[in-house]
Amino acid sequence: MRTIAIPQLYCGASGQKGAYNRQEVGLARAFAALGCRAVVLYPNPDAATADAITTEDLEPNVRIYYVPARAAGVSAFYRTWQPLLKEHVDAVHVMGDNALGVPGLYRFCRKHDIFFYSQLGAVKSTSERALVRRAMDLLCRRNLAIYRKTPAYAKTPAVARQLKSLGVPCAGVMPVGLDTAVIPASLGSKREVRDFLGLDPDARYLIFVGRLDEYKRPMDLVPVLAALPDEWRAVIIGKGALEQTLHDALKARRLAGRCVCIPQLPNTTVQAYYHACDVFVNFNDTEIFGMSLLEAMYAGCPPVARHAPGPDLIIEKGVSGYFADTPREFAAAIQKAAADPACGHAAQKRINEHFLWTNSAETALAMMDQQEVTCHGQ
Repeated sequence: MRTIAIPQLYCGASGQKGAYNRQEVGLARAFAALGCRAVVLYPNPDAATADAITTEDLEPNVRIYYVPARAAGVSAFYRTWQPLLKEHVDAVHVMGDNALGVPGLYRFCRKHDIFFYSQLGAVKSTSERALVRRAMDLLCRRNLAIYRKTPAYAKTPAVARQLKSLGVPCAGVMPVGLDTAVIPASLGSKREVRDFLGLDPDARYLIFVGRLDEYKRPMDLVPVLAALPDEWRAVIIGKGALEQTLHDALKARRLAGRCVCIPQLPNTTVQAYYHACDVFVNFNDTEIFGMSLLEAMYAGCPPVARHAPGPDLIIEKGVSGYFADTPREFAAAIQKAAADPACGHAAQKRINEHFLWTNSAETALAMMDQQEVTCHGQ
């Protein structure tokens, strides 16, 4: 049985125990469902000693290791890679992007004959500070040198083009997937869900889920809601630096009474809101992928988004969602999507057929099989 490791090379909340949507775990489940063993490694900067490793058996053939590590900003430097040897890992699936720990992991894999390949969502720094960007891009030349000689997949066509411009042969597009194991199987009809959530059964609802920070452009919701008929309401789930500014702007435009503002919710309840609402909106024009977008579409809530790498890949224009830019365009597209039940069905179909972790796992396993055939044939 093939064993594949998926290490998290970033220090942040995304990999902490209790986080509902851990991409590494979703991919691990997909590998296990296809007959492999999967080992996930998360860094633990708070570990007292270098050997303070803890494990969690999530389900058959899916094991999680929490490994002592040093944190340098958001990059993790593992103090040991021994779990890879202990588990007799055959391949390492790296979502390392521009993480500073990539070279150390690559050297370990090369030394111990562990197959190394990548699934990349970004290869250059996205910091808003020019000096930080330049410094990180210089450091990450080491990563690019590794990606040039190992199979490197892009999460979006935009990243594939960027890899090509940097001289990195792209093995293909391998999108991020949705982990359906963390999504409730059945929530009832839209009317039943609205009754449970206390939403008006006769109103129209758009939903925004994300950080209320500048890059997500939540302030754009204000003129969009103002451009919609009075029957439209907005559900806003998220918190951030612009939280009070957004609330003040809604009050100033006399729109506060048409909004439900919720800072934070358990994921199961967020899923209920996707089912209860008519349209999902995404204003971020630099969206690398968009997990909330995937979740909304999976629930049958059609999206209206700005053009960005993630939405451009996920949404079929006019079929499973729409694109817009100005408030007037958003308002028109929102009403069009809500009036067409086929759009919600197409959105759900789009995710089920192309954006579950099984798709990524199948692509990776086919590549490994081909690598083995090539090696044996030499």
